[in-house]
Amino acid sequence: MGILNSNLITFFYSKLTSTIQGGYLRFIRQYVEQIPIRTIDFANEEEKAKHDRIVSLVEQMLKAKEELAAAKLDSDVQRLEHRCATLDRQIDEAVYGLYGLTEEEIKIVEGKS
Repeated sequence: MGILNSNLITFFYSKLTSTIQGGYLRFIRQYVEQIPIRTIDFANEEEKAKHDRIVSLVEQMLKAKEELAAAKLDSDVQRLEHRCATLDRQIDEAVYGLYGLTEEEIKIVEGKS
């Protein structure tokens, strides 16, 4: 989930297909199959650690989203929205690391070039 929802995969996928009304991407099998999902070598401690980091961040995001949906107070909503944004950024950074992106490539993905 972390990889599929990352800025990197959104950037890549947006180059494969067009958007529909409202700026949303259409997920069509022939394009989805082209998404480069990185295979993890679990015998490699460094790769396993990167995988585990992404999994941990996704679990934290799911918990934060659950809490956000149940939040009643504006202060809780703001705190949880900030937490989700922070986690989202951390997931993106972890995915960039997993795929070995350079700073220049990250700028391109994030539209900062």
